[in-house]
Amino acid sequence: MAIQINLINGKNIEVTDDTFITAWKYQSSVMASNADHYYLDCIFQGKFEDGKVTEDDEENKLEGLISASDWMTFGKNKNSIKSTAVLGITRE
Repeated sequence: MAIQINLINGKNIEVTDDTFITAWKYQSSVMASNADHYYLDCIFQGKFEDGKVTEDDEENKLEGLISASDWMTFGKNKNSIKSTAVLGITRE
């Protein structure tokens, strides 16, 4: 299995069963007791296969994770990707 995440800058990220993914969701807490009102919560951390139920829903799982998150990292590339930078997903 290999899925390509196509970004708006023309680059692609290949996601396989062994790709380690970390996803964060933006949170704001105006009730925080300190000045740190803006932060990210980690909503998923693991290999792609950890969040997959069947082969048939691989793309749906990835689409759902991208939709639910604001920032993500894939594999050894530690550059954070904003979820709005994703143009589409293609399966090889």
